[in-house]
Amino acid sequence: MQEAMRNSVKSGRENKRGSHVKLSDVAKRVGVSPITISRALRNPDIVSEDLREVILRTVEEMGYIPNLAARALAGRHSGIVGVITPSLHHPCFTGVMMGIEDRLRATDLRVQYANTLHDAGQEIDQFKSFLAQKPAGIILVNAEYHDGLAPLMETAAFPVAHVADLSQPPETLLVGMSHHVAAAAATRFLLSKGYKRIGFIGGVTDIRSRRSQAGYQEAMQQAGLYDASMTHGQDGSTSIGLGRRLFGELLERAPDLDAVLAQNDDLALGALIECNERGISVPDDFGICGFNDLEFAQFTSPSLTTVHVPRHDIGHRAADMLLRAIRDEVPTEHRVDIGFSIIERGSTRP
Repeated sequence: MQEAMRNSVKSGRENKRGSHVKLSDVAKRVGVSPITISRALRNPDIVSEDLREVILRTVEEMGYIPNLAARALAGRHSGIVGVITPSLHHPCFTGVMMGIEDRLRATDLRVQYANTLHDAGQEIDQFKSFLAQKPAGIILVNAEYHDGLAPLMETAAFPVAHVADLSQPPETLLVGMSHHVAAAAATRFLLSKGYKRIGFIGGVTDIRSRRSQAGYQEAMQQAGLYDASMTHGQDGSTSIGLGRRLFGELLERAPDLDAVLAQNDDLALGALIECNERGISVPDDFGICGFNDLEFAQFTSPSLTTVHVPRHDIGHRAADMLLRAIRDEVPTEHRVDIGFSIIERGSTRP
């Protein structure tokens, strides 16, 4: 008896593993042709609402999973949109990611992410990996090495949209802002509040950090106040702890600093924590300005003055550009300056 039960369970498992619901199975149950099911799944608007509901319900009940590889062979692409980013783990990317997904959610396209950790070699490898999947398109977020990617993009049979600093090469399908202009504006904002010995902390090799530091330097030079010893940075991912350490080391070099512009909000928060530990009064004796306007910036004590970047809108616009290119529609815009704004809060003098 027990042996029979074991065989029955084993047989059931094998049947479950071996079973595979095909498109024709779904079509047979619904009572339409397989091509109708395929078209309805790719573009739901081409069938009536009643039939669409029946198809979607049947697909769910039967557990049908579209074969993307077969779709790629049969059609122009696999339905995958690849997103290559250097900082998938960083909170500043979350808003961009949500914007991309919000724009593509109602389509039949699906998003697949690749994290390069600011490694130019990984950018090329990940791009090649997506090439093998026959994607519908790719969104490159803050690519570090456009020259190395250029030959791959020129021969790709799909469109590529870019989220990048406006100083970077792509002339079409680009959404971004000028970190140089934004940092210069933030520096002038600090100067307008009476701060004069303003430092800068950030990365070193990251393109956005380099542009931000150049903008900061330009504004300080124009004010006749630039001092190279007041800048400090380190390669790699930023964090609150890194911000605290960089700021502390900067104070050792330039103890008369009265303000700091940080490349992003986590570095700014690290500087704020270090000020609290050292008994430095913010904002009366010291001003701090961050960058990105992450959610926590408004809840610190004092709250962080920062440069607001519309990250959701960036992702949404880039995905919309890509979608129009995939559909061979005439683009409404080729290159978008998304802009920025300075959010004045408690970490700078009123």
